[in-house]
Amino acid sequence: MKTLIIFSSIYYLAMLVRNLFYNWRILKAHSLNARVISIGNVTWGGTGKTPLTAFMANLLLGRGLRPVILSRGYGNDEEALLSRLAPGVRVLAGKDRVKSGKEAIEKFSAKTLLLDDGFQYRRLKRDLDIICIDATNPFGNDWVIPTGILREGLGSLKRADIFLITKINLVEDKKKLKELEARLGKINPGAVIVKSIHNPQYFYKLADDKIVDGARLRNKDIVLVSAIGNPSSFEKTILSLGLNIKKHFIFRDHHWYKEKDLKKIDSYCNKNNIDTIVTTEKDAVRLRASSLEPRASIRASSIKHRASMFLVLRIQLELTDNVQGFNNRFSGIYNS
Repeated sequence: MKTLIIFSSIYYLAMLVRNLFYNWRILKAHSLNARVISIGNVTWGGTGKTPLTAFMANLLLGRGLRPVILSRGYGNDEEALLSRLAPGVRVLAGKDRVKSGKEAIEKFSAKTLLLDDGFQYRRLKRDLDIICIDATNPFGNDWVIPTGILREGLGSLKRADIFLITKINLVEDKKKLKELEARLGKINPGAVIVKSIHNPQYFYKLADDKIVDGARLRNKDIVLVSAIGNPSSFEKTILSLGLNIKKHFIFRDHHWYKEKDLKKIDSYCNKNNIDTIVTTEKDAVRLRASSLEPRASIRASSIKHRASMFLVLRIQLELTDNVQGFNNRFSGIYNS
């Protein structure tokens, strides 16, 4: 534990100095000829950035503001998912998002750039900083990584324009939500605080995208499979739908499934007479791209059978509190 605290202290100081260098303009932040909206968080994964990015992309598209999403490009799962959730909106992946932003403007006449997971990416100036905060686990133990889940100190929240508290429907103790709001208001009184839920829409088959009647799942045992930042939230959502979870196979965030992983799940399902496996849309992208794809060592019939067992839960972000405050702050960047 002492070793972790030492590493956390070093990391905290490094992030603090880096932020000060940007604040003092020792490090340069670049401006581009488009509105830039950053969507990010201050913790390590699981806050709902991707659903919010899709929500904002569709909102902007509907207003004719020609958005392009700039993804960090650490893998193709988030980019592929965003393309599915926001059809018609281009997604450019790359570590240098100043370069990607210029490309979006020059090639696609982008009017708005959506900076996915952008809070810590300070090389690109933004007009709006939206921070997602998971209501079920806002800041962990208040320590930065590796001791805790914070990506930088809570003082960085002073840079935020909007705090979006996500998954409020999964918090039973509403007193905790009020305490969280009060804490955010104390850190950054000028930021707008908005609440949201991840609203379950429907289940669809991984094999062919066909929608499945969720009511048919309520009297059977199911298995969950996930490799996301906050698997407990996924589990709570499934339970809220009245489904019976027999087992939850949890892998590390952004895990790329291997054949051995799927065989382990297959074995459990066969032994317990389970024919339904439910996963998230993020996991569905990785499952399609890796272990469910035919290869020489796996029979095509086995792949088809396995894919038919998987159902995917489609969720949609829905703003529930202070929607007007959100719209006013968002629209304000186009009126200045």
